Amino acid sequence: MNPESSNNNSQTNPRKRPLVEEPNNDKQPITLNSMVVAIDHNNLFYTVCSICEKTLPDPSPNTHIPNSSSSSSSIPFCKNCNFNSASSGSKRLFRVLMSIATEKRVVVVIMFDRAARVLFGCSADEFFDFAKTHPFAAASAGNALEGEMLKITLSQPKNGNARHLRVVSVLPLRTGFRPVIETLRELYRARGGS
Repeated sequence: MNPESSNNNSQTNPRKRPLVEEPNNDKQPITLNSMVVAIDHNNLFYTVCSICEKTLPDPSPNTHIPNSSSSSSSIPFCKNCNFNSASSGSKRLFRVLMSIATEKRVVVVIMFDRAARVLFGCSADEFFDFAKTHPFAAASAGNALEGEMLKITLSQPKNGNARHLRVVSVLPLRTGFRPVIETLRELYRARGGS
């Protein structure tokens, strides 16, 4: 069989559709099945103003604790709504960088708070508080999600400087899927932790 003719047949056969792995030029979102290869568990959150939800700088490069008992100069100030985060409050949102495998290749995508809550089963603040008492929770979350089959919808990034496709919705395909927080609580309870 001639390789050129077999390739040509797959293009003309109306029953064989090519797998579209990236959004098209019209910037329309696409939905596809994928598997989680890995997540970057080193930086799962970012801090925002609880009033306007604009991104705030981290209070220090080593921690994500905006309402700590340290001096007020280390507490970020929201320049957008002119509130000090100590009085207005701040919160964390998920920003999860992950590698997914599609039928043809591995792609790095970014998943923000709304989609990440489906997989994690809690808010970013709740997961952060859990991770304070369980130091390896972020790495364990990556292990729990590794190999998970997902139906995801990807879109082009809204920011022109962004490098990764954005996960706008996610649906676990496994019938017995349990969110990460539930899996980790059970794991730490079984090990004798709280």
